[in-house]
Amino acid sequence: MMYKIGDAVLSPMGASTEVNYQAVKSGYTGIQQFPAGFRGMPEPIMAGLISPRDLETLAAPYCGARTHMMSRYRQAMSAVFELAISNTYPDGYRNEILTSRRVAFIFCTTKGDVDSFRELTAQTTNPRLYPWHVPQRMMDELKLPGKPYVVMNSSLSGVQAQIVADRLLCKGSPYDFAVVIGVELLSMFTISLLRDAGLVSKKFVRPFDIEGDGTNPGESAACAIFISEDRFQKDKKLFHHTPMIKFRKGVMMTDPCFPKSPNPQAGALSRAIKKVMEEEIVRNLSFINVIGVGLNSYDNMVSIGLEKAGLRRVPMNCFEGNFGHSSGSVSLLSSILSAQSLVNEEILPTLGYVNHGVKGRIRIQTTVSTSHKQSFLAISTGFGGVNGVMLYTKER
Repeated sequence: MMYKIGDAVLSPMGASTEVNYQAVKSGYTGIQQFPAGFRGMPEPIMAGLISPRDLETLAAPYCGARTHMMSRYRQAMSAVFELAISNTYPDGYRNEILTSRRVAFIFCTTKGDVDSFRELTAQTTNPRLYPWHVPQRMMDELKLPGKPYVVMNSSLSGVQAQIVADRLLCKGSPYDFAVVIGVELLSMFTISLLRDAGLVSKKFVRPFDIEGDGTNPGESAACAIFISEDRFQKDKKLFHHTPMIKFRKGVMMTDPCFPKSPNPQAGALSRAIKKVMEEEIVRNLSFINVIGVGLNSYDNMVSIGLEKAGLRRVPMNCFEGNFGHSSGSVSLLSSILSAQSLVNEEILPTLGYVNHGVKGRIRIQTTVSTSHKQSFLAISTGFGGVNGVMLYTKER
């Protein structure tokens, strides 16, 4: 188990966790219509895109004169990491995270920085294409010791990276801290893949709605910093009774399935939920946050899985309508905002949901409400039948 001590979120709606939290709470979205020709796209597209100029401005204080020479991916990684460091509590940990070898760096991605390459062939062997290269480059530039861990699992990358962080911070581990960073930026390469998979909708995304027919591509970057339970207990007096978010358990389970046709009975998802809920009781859950892939078949599977697990009365929300689908960072971003929601004793709404469009009887949250309960579940589903579930709890 581990505790979150710092975080940051970058999106089209802002450059901090708090700004993005307030945007979601107010029902704002970063998704808009872009015309054909924008960034070389041959067709109009609904997407949530971060301004390159804003990203370069955010990265400049940390990257200096090199900023304009960096790819957008490297700019986003550096900026979100430094923003999370500046938001780490207590302050005394900041220098230790930047200099100590007892820090594990875990990067979640879907494709690394292949978008920065204009000519890719079957003969391309440039090491810069490998997903580990950009994280290692960022660590070298910021003089961070060690080697990066890299997790690639589409929209579940953020969930799996947090599970890896929890394992790396186990009792007797050589690490006291774990830094998890997720970045997703779009190009024609990414959008072509999403279109080929049938995920891109020409309309605004409608999670769990009868009119839902896909998602909108999105860009975002997120970073969460964790401390091991052993180190937390040793330093507990430094936290001055501040509410702390504790990662208690994470589980990944897989069903055999076709890409667009997940198990309609939600077998693996139900098993994963039940495994995680061995650590908690239903009446302590404030809400459930869900990340999907924008397809009705996946939304339907989630609804059935929640109902089978006895969770149909627990409020459920989804932030797809606020940020779009940013595969490599979406589940990390959502868990950060959900953790803030738990601290604030609020449940955030689901933007885009109007009319129930799934078979499972579940309670989808559409307005901001108050909750004094202490835990939440984060659920992510993706292609290949992969399902991830995490349990977080607030402690004082």
